[in-house]
Amino acid sequence: MIIDEIIQNKRKEVDQRKSFVSIEKIKAGLSPSVRDFKMAISKGHGLNLIAEVKRKSPSKGTIRNDVNIFEIVKIYSQNHFVSAISFLTDYQYFGGTLEEMLQISLQTTKPVLCKDFIIDEYQIYEARYFGADAILLIASELTTETMEHFINIAKSLKMDCLVEVHNEDEIVKLPSIVDIAGINNRNLKDFTISLDTTKKLSEKLRKKSNIIVTESGINTRNDVKKIIDFADAILVGTSLMLNENPSARIASLFKPDIKICGITQLKDAIYCGENGVDYLGFIFSQKSKRYTDPRVSAAISTEIKDLFPQVKLVGVFVNEDPKRVLDIMNRCQLDLAQLHGDETESFYYNFQDRVIKVFRIENQLDQIKINQINNCQAKYVLMDTYSPNVYGGTGQSFNWKNIEKIKHRNLFVAGGINSENYTDILGYKPDVLDISSGVENSPGIKDYKKIDQILKGLK
Repeated sequence: MIIDEIIQNKRKEVDQRKSFVSIEKIKAGLSPSVRDFKMAISKGHGLNLIAEVKRKSPSKGTIRNDVNIFEIVKIYSQNHFVSAISFLTDYQYFGGTLEEMLQISLQTTKPVLCKDFIIDEYQIYEARYFGADAILLIASELTTETMEHFINIAKSLKMDCLVEVHNEDEIVKLPSIVDIAGINNRNLKDFTISLDTTKKLSEKLRKKSNIIVTESGINTRNDVKKIIDFADAILVGTSLMLNENPSARIASLFKPDIKICGITQLKDAIYCGENGVDYLGFIFSQKSKRYTDPRVSAAISTEIKDLFPQVKLVGVFVNEDPKRVLDIMNRCQLDLAQLHGDETESFYYNFQDRVIKVFRIENQLDQIKINQINNCQAKYVLMDTYSPNVYGGTGQSFNWKNIEKIKHRNLFVAGGINSENYTDILGYKPDVLDISSGVENSPGIKDYKKIDQILKGLK
């Protein structure tokens, strides 16, 4: 098997390097890492990206003949979606060297992960000598005691360890506490890939690690959606290296869904469905300028369900009687109820998987509000701008930097989003942009040109 061949070759390679430079000489030239890999891949909202640089792999062969890895690193370093950079330092099978990793480390301010087949403590000191801030440990190739020993060496150098597993037996092998665990969706024995590996292993791995990285097989936004509930970070390499425009590929991984709210006309709903809008919202609060009678919404919903079954329909309610909420949801074939008032969790306990709970945000978020949002049992939460007089629909933005503090897995963001400012919010990785007045000619009447600007811009 290829992994056995790689490990056998690695032993010879390490023995050879030891004969050239002693471990004592390497240790004498070391200083601890000052870049925090663990913090970088666990901060902010949503999945964090470890972007990988590699020339080739055993499964793909040569990925790109013309690649300038330092140009790729420059692109990664300037990209706000990239939290850390991974580099393959195995030359024979992946085409990278430790000397190149040192140049990469000097070129970027982002933490650098040394990906190699580490089987000897010599390699850990060596990785740090050549600029690594973190290393990869592969559980299948190490004993529990060896992993623990290697982790302690790394910690002494202020380095982090990404400890990788592929199956349940390898989880059992892990030391009692692992700061960062990786799930490789690629079977290193036969190189088959399945994202179901992350789904299957995540819950058990959480008992040993607070931070989970999913690796391999992540190529599209749909792939990201499949694993977003099961990991904290993604490691992506091949699909970025194959793309002539890595920045565009990275942006596509984090492209939010779009909800157009305040639908009052069938023709607007059809236009949105035809052009790829993901959610449509009907407002059932009679104080709203965009209120629609449930009979009208039901007629529109029937058409949309027939024409665009993939579009999710949302009803917006404000302090409504729960029986009426459920009645309208059934009559209008709604997928979700967006609760914009002061509803408590007991209100929607029985249908929380169909709820978007709204939190109105002032300019600063205190820890109490952060905890309320992060611990909310509704499947989805929405951040909207606070107003003392109205429950939403202000057309005003809140401080979007507050999104970074939210860890809830399914986050809608509303409040003054329009065709001119929507790009400002993308770097905070919201899952859904909820837009209403920003794409209107008048309340409830949509402006197709403004909708187009956003949809085409995101593509």
